[in-house]
Amino acid sequence: MGAWLTAGLVTPGFDQLRQAISETFALGAPLLPATLVRVALVLSGVGLVLFGWALERGLPGEGRAAPLVCAISGVLTVAVVAVPCTSGCPGAGASLLDTLHTVVAAGGYLALIATPLLVARRVRQHARSLARWSLILGGLALAGFLARAAGWEPLPGLQQRVFNTVADAWFVVAGVWLFRRHRGADAG
Repeated sequence: MGAWLTAGLVTPGFDQLRQAISETFALGAPLLPATLVRVALVLSGVGLVLFGWALERGLPGEGRAAPLVCAISGVLTVAVVAVPCTSGCPGAGASLLDTLHTVVAAGGYLALIATPLLVARRVRQHARSLARWSLILGGLALAGFLARAAGWEPLPGLQQRVFNTVADAWFVVAGVWLFRRHRGADAG
């Protein structure tokens, strides 16, 4: 989050309320902010793959959907770096590259948002607080994503940043929960 916020601030004329995060690393974007976002996306993607592994090992309950979808989100987060949009990020249909970018980015966002919802399902009988927070944050992120996908986007850049931040907040909550659970297991 810090990378795309910083990249937007240092890119002349960039409007974070109206422009997509992807525009900070689009073809032709200024080198420094584009590199900052690309590196952050790769690190985030690797982190999401590793977090999927942590979910698999640390969550109570049955089912591998949540860890697998988390890892898929990480792979797609890295992949979006390989398929940047063209200048202005005109969206699917503008060019093959823009279509690929849109598909990969949307898939990554959907997997990112689906992870907490799938975790809620897995832990619902074993960790009610985590299940509740997973439903709340995952549901809010999904609502924001769907509103934007449906064309309701008065401030598209802000909307994207809000639903992305809400989704990312869940990973902090889940990480703290996993850490505390692991510490409790070590103490016992």
